[in-house]
Amino acid sequence: MKRIFLVSCFTLFTLFSFGQEFLKGKDLSQIKAAQFSEAEIAQIGKELKANQMTLEQAEPLALAKGMSATEFTLLKTRIEKANSNITTEKKKNKNPLKTIVKDTLLVKNDTLTVFGSELFRSKNLSFEPNQNMPASSNYILGPGDELDISVYGVQQFNYSGTISKNGTINIPNVGEVFLSGLAFEAAKNKLQKQIGKIYSTLAGKGSKLSVSVSNYRTISVTIIGALQSGNYQLSSMSSLYNALHVAGGPSDIGSYRKIELIRNNKIIRTIDLYRFLTKGDQSDNISLTDNDVIRIPSYEARVTLEGEIKRPGIFELVAGENLKQIISYASGFTENAYKNRILVKQKTNSELKVTDLNELTFASYLPKAGDIISVDKILDRYENRVQIKGAVYRPGEYSLPTSGSMTIKDLLKKADGVTENVFLEKASLIRQKSDLTKEYISFNLQSALNGEEAANMTLQKEDVIVVFYNQELLDSYKLSITGEVRKQGDFTYVSGMSLYDLLLESEFFTDLAASNVTVFRNKKDVVFNPNDKEKIITFNLTIDPKNPKQAATFLMEPQDQVVVRRIVTFETPQMVNVSGEVLYPGGYAIIKKDERVLDFIKRAGGTTDEADIEAINVIRNELVIPIDWKLISKIPNSTSNLIIQVNDSIRIPNKKSTVLISGGVMFETEVPYRNGKNVKYYIKNAGGAAEKGWMKKVYVVHANGSASASGSVFGIRKYPKVFAGSKIIVPEKPEKTKMSTGEIVGIASILTSLAGILLAVLK
Repeated sequence: MKRIFLVSCFTLFTLFSFGQEFLKGKDLSQIKAAQFSEAEIAQIGKELKANQMTLEQAEPLALAKGMSATEFTLLKTRIEKANSNITTEKKKNKNPLKTIVKDTLLVKNDTLTVFGSELFRSKNLSFEPNQNMPASSNYILGPGDELDISVYGVQQFNYSGTISKNGTINIPNVGEVFLSGLAFEAAKNKLQKQIGKIYSTLAGKGSKLSVSVSNYRTISVTIIGALQSGNYQLSSMSSLYNALHVAGGPSDIGSYRKIELIRNNKIIRTIDLYRFLTKGDQSDNISLTDNDVIRIPSYEARVTLEGEIKRPGIFELVAGENLKQIISYASGFTENAYKNRILVKQKTNSELKVTDLNELTFASYLPKAGDIISVDKILDRYENRVQIKGAVYRPGEYSLPTSGSMTIKDLLKKADGVTENVFLEKASLIRQKSDLTKEYISFNLQSALNGEEAANMTLQKEDVIVVFYNQELLDSYKLSITGEVRKQGDFTYVSGMSLYDLLLESEFFTDLAASNVTVFRNKKDVVFNPNDKEKIITFNLTIDPKNPKQAATFLMEPQDQVVVRRIVTFETPQMVNVSGEVLYPGGYAIIKKDERVLDFIKRAGGTTDEADIEAINVIRNELVIPIDWKLISKIPNSTSNLIIQVNDSIRIPNKKSTVLISGGVMFETEVPYRNGKNVKYYIKNAGGAAEKGWMKKVYVVHANGSASASGSVFGIRKYPKVFAGSKIIVPEKPEKTKMSTGEIVGIASILTSLAGILLAVLK
């Protein structure tokens, strides 16, 4: 028990100290990713999440504190895997209905981010200074700057030195020259005078002096109110934006508009990041000096812009800014924005309220903290459209005049009049009512053409005029189309109508359509022939679904029936997932029904150098099927080269260097793999078997999912071999139950009865 207590204490201490080291700057050079158990890895992830730190943000800090890049990559992989397992488990346990409701309610808030936060989340925007750039004339020198000094010409001299803590540089034969605090140009002039006292040709231009900064000093900068506040050691060439990026930018409540640069206890500049974000103005990105303090105060007010805005998000306000300015930060409206009404939801002292705004009030409205500003879409309808269809020369859409009105006669004139085979006795006006239902108004077309007031009605937006052909009033004049078209059914026959016109009405072919199109037509004979048994004419046409205009040459007749056939071999692709250490992981379609594991791995580019070929397996219906890679590589037709089924998942894990020990041991852990070591060695490293550990039943699960059990040969216990990535499981002994007094009495009674029967038989 004492041993377990000590191990538990050590684990808790490690977890706590590791999380603290990330945040407080302790040495991470001794940290090894393999030393942590699964529970410890999960705890490290929780520590980072609790401090609002992502793995990407933690990486530069960990490397700066001594952790090797290789170890951090291994640690990152383990943490991401642990997080993925937790997410998967949560999804399994979720109530689907609650999930749908929650996701629906939160989708807007989850997708909106604070404007400007992307500046500090991208690795490509680090603002790192170029250390190879020459020092500017106003660069201030200080202790730690390394200078290269060269005299060339008649006299020659080369020297490299570092400005000391007392601000001087000691030049041979010249002596100490005080340079700290001088601008680079002033320091160069001072060196010209001092060195010129020894090298006289400098004054007479026989020689020249060259001075450059070969290595810039490190400065200390304190950042307060950032995502990762603290003291940072930066290059003296660093700028303010670079320091902000290193610290992760403002915290969740930090301001992007009023960042203060404090030097010698005075605020020398207030930085508004929106100037850079909206205009590219880098005037605030000034150079830093030693002991500068960057203070990020809490934001005073933020508003949310959502809907038809080019950059929806959360925007910070400063005093006096109006809605027009905030919209400009979001790059303005989208093309579909309805600007005549913008809804603002506000919080008052006791409740919520809404305000409607329009374009005229944008500049005068001053948003308040917490406002949610929503921009809706324009309506999916036309404000000035009318249509005319049927027996006119130019059917189509027309616009109502901006001033005045348009009658049916006016529209007929715009459509170049009616055709010769028009039906003049009747036409229809289809009008959309205020409740969006439609009404059909019949009128005499001839009266409308004559300008008679009763028939020549004034048109409204979305009115549709239907002018009939002479045949279109007959119900029998219909066409039918079925099969693989998007809109099956009956359609009105129009004189001169082609099969292409009918396909257009039925919204063309579906993805399942074959090129075989059959047209059935009533046979029409002037004289009845009783010997003619064929009453239907069949046309078998070949129409390419991708080029339906081929059907334009086939003219339709009334009551034709068209059938578009379905392709015979159409199948939805059935997918298999290949994951892990292959060149091209992802989904692959089953091309042939007898494709095997080896076929898919080859299609995925083969295994990488990091693949653990001993651990390859197939997941089928949540069961793990081990694959013998060496066998299937030599004998592709072996039964181990499994025939893959739909939704199978082929996994090629990376090489592992540890062995997991779990079950009835003192301390469940992972131990580095050592070639040749047996089961007992690893159990010993886990503190040995626990009191309930059943050593006789120890078994090993190998990396590919296969398992080996312990056995006994002539009374000698034999344990399975252990390989890298194996899991050793020590089962617990089953509980032994004692018989009750009643059970003992019952058994004794039975035995007594049996004895009596035997005696009777023997006699």
